[in-house]
Amino acid sequence: MRFLVLGLLSCFALLGEISGAVRTKVDLVNLTPDIRPGEKALIAMRFRCDPHFHIYWKNPGDAGQSPTVAWTEVSGAKIGAFVWPGPMLLDQSGVYNFVYENETLLLMEVAVPADAKGTLTFKGKAEWLECDDSGCWPHEKLVELDVKVGAGNPAYKYDPKPYPALRPRISTTGSSDGQLLTIALPTAAKLPQTWFPERNFISPTATAKQKRVGDSLILSLAEATEALDSGELIFTTRAPDGGFVDINVILGPAAPKGAPAPAAPTKTSGEWQPWTPEAQAAALAAGKTVYVDFTARWCATCQVNKRVYTQDDVSRALTSAGVVMLKADWTKKDEIIAQELGKYGRTGIPLNVFLKAGQPPAILSEALTGTEVLAALTAVSAGRTYQAESTTHSFFIWLLFAFGGGALLNLMPCVFPMIGLKVLGFAKEAGAARGTVILNGLLYSAGVIVSFLALALLILALKSGGSSVGWGFQMQSPGFVLATCVLMIVLGLSMAGVFEIGMGLGGVSAGDGDGRVATFLSGVLTTVVATPCTAPGLGAALGFALDKDRSTGETLLFFTVIGIGMALPYLLLSMSPRLAALLPRPGEWMESLKQGMSFPLFGYALYLLWVLNALVEDAAWVRDASLGLALVATACWIFGRWGALHRTDQERRMAKIVATVVFGGTMTYLFTTLP
Repeated sequence: MRFLVLGLLSCFALLGEISGAVRTKVDLVNLTPDIRPGEKALIAMRFRCDPHFHIYWKNPGDAGQSPTVAWTEVSGAKIGAFVWPGPMLLDQSGVYNFVYENETLLLMEVAVPADAKGTLTFKGKAEWLECDDSGCWPHEKLVELDVKVGAGNPAYKYDPKPYPALRPRISTTGSSDGQLLTIALPTAAKLPQTWFPERNFISPTATAKQKRVGDSLILSLAEATEALDSGELIFTTRAPDGGFVDINVILGPAAPKGAPAPAAPTKTSGEWQPWTPEAQAAALAAGKTVYVDFTARWCATCQVNKRVYTQDDVSRALTSAGVVMLKADWTKKDEIIAQELGKYGRTGIPLNVFLKAGQPPAILSEALTGTEVLAALTAVSAGRTYQAESTTHSFFIWLLFAFGGGALLNLMPCVFPMIGLKVLGFAKEAGAARGTVILNGLLYSAGVIVSFLALALLILALKSGGSSVGWGFQMQSPGFVLATCVLMIVLGLSMAGVFEIGMGLGGVSAGDGDGRVATFLSGVLTTVVATPCTAPGLGAALGFALDKDRSTGETLLFFTVIGIGMALPYLLLSMSPRLAALLPRPGEWMESLKQGMSFPLFGYALYLLWVLNALVEDAAWVRDASLGLALVATACWIFGRWGALHRTDQERRMAKIVATVVFGGTMTYLFTTLP
């Protein structure tokens, strides 16, 4: 990613719009006065940051990039990796990084050739990221150092104490219960300062908020990137003499020395536990009422539903009833959860259900309310049957559920960003020929319906191949989520006026070939953004439609009806002059609405980035993706600023080239490195 950033800066320089000063001085220094053939010597990369600037440790934390060097000439010597001094913790409003300020020496051991004589020359390209409170800037510099074989070399003085690799490690033990990492503080030295993980097996937030309880160090595993149940971990921390020392933590099932064994988590009512078939069975066997929330980060309806659990009356009722609350997280593909959903006749989420031994499950609606949760809990506690939706409807009634669910999708949070685009499109058509308006409505509806049919065929094909897939399954693909996120950024920037891609995606102008295609694609786009949501009644209808007893034709019919339900409001608006007349006439308000609707698109893009973070569980890649989205926005800005019609042909050509290179390079990098 740093190369893309450097490329972007070069593009800015080409356009004459940016210049930046290097605020960190970098050079090579020699640390060994007597260079002998066949022996070891020390050199260092020296970084001298201006006040308020910093560079990054080998584990940069939440953001940042560690310095690197690529050697081009070493005179036959072998140069080892950086020997890092201990870092400092930098808290930037909850973003925790591990950094260096002022002067820092990154040591390197040099194996001098046995036949060395004369002068040894070391040349390389150093790259680093320097940051302050206002931003970060990548830099590179060609560095060079000459030393002579023999005595008398100038040697830069350094303090070895900050370098933990230059002193013996301290060993201790630790254990994990899946939620907390408990480490026994070494008896030789209490080491009260922050323990820094050498890599991101512990989140930077957990590092910053570590606690000491008695003779133990406690760290949260809430965002751990590895299963820390065995093996060894390396931490770096301050030594009693003010330097740094490495701590070797040996993990095992036993409790750390000097600390009690971590007890199995004892969750009280009202606290969420991960769902497993075993946890559910154990709670039911103990006579408990169980509440299971089948959810996922990409399920926008699920996220809206969570507000119900924060209501005081709901929280008190669940706690007082001793309900065991289990969360079945389907963010990533999980065959066990998919099979469990099938037991309730579902192929997608959200699904919320109360369970109690000896009673039928109490299945709640897709769009939860506090009243419904309380009603279902009351019924289950009293031994009565509760069912929000009947499962014994006729085929025709299920079709009505599908139609109504499709229509209600227009009110779901996923589709909200597209509503303004459609309203804007219809308003802009005021005064257009009625045939053109109707054609727009038909093309948009066709885009929606064809997309639903394509989705149905894809689901059926995957299910026939043995995959457990259902509604919203594509949101379990990081590549799909990334592509949708980029699309939302691009559309939002266009709506904000940064550049123009035409209003066809808003459903406007089907008067020519390009306009017809764009109007059709606006229906496709609406379907794409709708899939993370489920409307009331739609989940049960989808479960019925994708049941193994349904024929292919019946399933396709259901998805067609869902598409018709979703497209019908817009089709009616385009075909009814009276309804269209209710919309305001074109005017200045349209530009305000257009720009204002960019913000829901940006918000949806940020939501998708949050989903990506859960799907890939790679903080470094998510950091790169965040920078990549900024580069995408920059490419759009370049295209809009210098590619406008009032610019010269040369400026427009250059803008297209630069924007294409930045956009294409960013996308290539992100998709080729996607975990």
